[in-house]
Amino acid sequence: MSQCLNPDCLYQNPQGTNFCQRCGSKIILDDRYLPLKFIGEGGFGRTFQAVDIKRLDTPCVIKQFLPQQPGSTAIAKATELFQQEAKRLQELGKHPQVPDLLAFFPQDGRLYLIQEFIDGQNLLQELDRQGKFNESQPRTILTELLPILQFIHDIKV
Repeated sequence: MSQCLNPDCLYQNPQGTNFCQRCGSKIILDDRYLPLKFIGEGGFGRTFQAVDIKRLDTPCVIKQFLPQQPGSTAIAKATELFQQEAKRLQELGKHPQVPDLLAFFPQDGRLYLIQEFIDGQNLLQELDRQGKFNESQPRTILTELLPILQFIHDIKV
């Protein structure tokens, strides 16, 4: 399957489709990133699981900038923050436990970030799967997170 990135469409297309069968939008970003499925949405945009077809279908994540607040001032500020996020991700990607920023570019009037894909569950999914954590599990999680937080602090993010 391939996922249309048009915010008004989001149609799931059959594999091998270059243009969305519903809206006609180009599916492959930057002639290399093929969106496979919608992952989630936040205040600045949507994320999609994808593959880099020029790197033997290496898994990656597409983050599509999609500001929610109307008005040119709000959009300009959101665009600036999204660009700052790209710069910060580039700095943070120098840590082995932080997904690397692979690309940042505009296409069809929208901004996109491409990041390394890390397979696994988030904490909420893990909590749903196993139920309440025992006493040692939060300590283990925090112990694993502290070096990352120190790294982030050290580079003044």
